[in-house]
Amino acid sequence: MDDQVLIDRIKRRDQEAMVALHARYADLMYSIAYRVLEDGSSAEECVQDAFMKVWQSAAQFDPKRGPLIAWLIGITRNVSIDKLRQRGRQRAFLQEQLPDDSGNELSFNLPTDWQDRERADGLRFAVQALPAEQRLVIELSYYGGMSQSEISEQLSVPLGTVKTRMRLGMQKLRDAWLQD
Repeated sequence: MDDQVLIDRIKRRDQEAMVALHARYADLMYSIAYRVLEDGSSAEECVQDAFMKVWQSAAQFDPKRGPLIAWLIGITRNVSIDKLRQRGRQRAFLQEQLPDDSGNELSFNLPTDWQDRERADGLRFAVQALPAEQRLVIELSYYGGMSQSEISEQLSVPLGTVKTRMRLGMQKLRDAWLQD
């Protein structure tokens, strides 16, 4: 069953489709939440919250705006950042991660489905292939929970530069994703 069939069934409140979606993407979503929060129980809670949001807002998914996996990643990221901000750990993350970004790679607990593994590998390689300045602003935003203004201030670069790097990096990731 492909992603579009799953989300269409979820829109009709098919619980079996929701279970299938969870089985397919829970590990990936957990990896994203864990990367942001650095805490297993908080990441598990975020994944549950994210799936609840998917169930509640399935009608809002628009395949014209991107693939389902991108929508799920966005929901997971937002829920995780909300949790991070609640805990007041944003600055601690930056202090731990910014000085040495050599180990700052995307690492996903990949699902067993080879197609999902292939997609996640492709995304990881696409992020690693970005120029360092584009990769850094994307990681600070997605994993550090920072706004573009906060990134600008932290890196001591103009806000317009941060926005341009973010836009260019996201465009390259989107192009890499759509080529697969």
